[in-house]
Amino acid sequence: MMEKNVIKMIVEIPKGSSNKYEYDINTNEISLDRVLYGANFYPGEYGFVPETLDWDGDPLDVISLVTYPTLPGVGVNVRILGSIKMIDAGEIDTKLFGVFADDRRFDSYKKLEDVPQHLKDEIENFFLQYKALQKKEVKINGWGSAKEAMHELSECKERYKQYKDRYSKPGGKEEIMAEWKEKGLGQG
Repeated sequence: MMEKNVIKMIVEIPKGSSNKYEYDINTNEISLDRVLYGANFYPGEYGFVPETLDWDGDPLDVISLVTYPTLPGVGVNVRILGSIKMIDAGEIDTKLFGVFADDRRFDSYKKLEDVPQHLKDEIENFFLQYKALQKKEVKINGWGSAKEAMHELSECKERYKQYKDRYSKPGGKEEIMAEWKEKGLGQG
């Protein structure tokens, strides 16, 4: 039986990496997008939930605490504890937040309040700084509960179903993003 609030995440970026890998729906590959501009590194495993679509035009992002880093492309079970309410360059870019469900070291982490404040502060600081040298503004509007995170996941799954045929075509993402911008959708 699957544990409550456990989802499958595909890892794009291992903990400790400064390489920004991204999944490309058109090629079905994870490729190096860029090396982070500053002396920053990902404070957890970073990836996405398959078959979701967030307002930034990409699958819904997830950052997970982990003891040991994995590899890009690996599927892992993550227990969702909450979300980070983020605005990236004016677009809503929510991040689900959790812990590896299959790592006993995190068994006591059942809700957001179980995570030491310093770890949450580190993650928040990373996202506030990782694009600073690119002169791109990132805002964090707090943390959401597990219930809010699972609601966001549900919305992103529905959005994917609605747009998947257009999204998976070359240029589809850009077309959808332009449509959303024109309608004022997904703007922070």
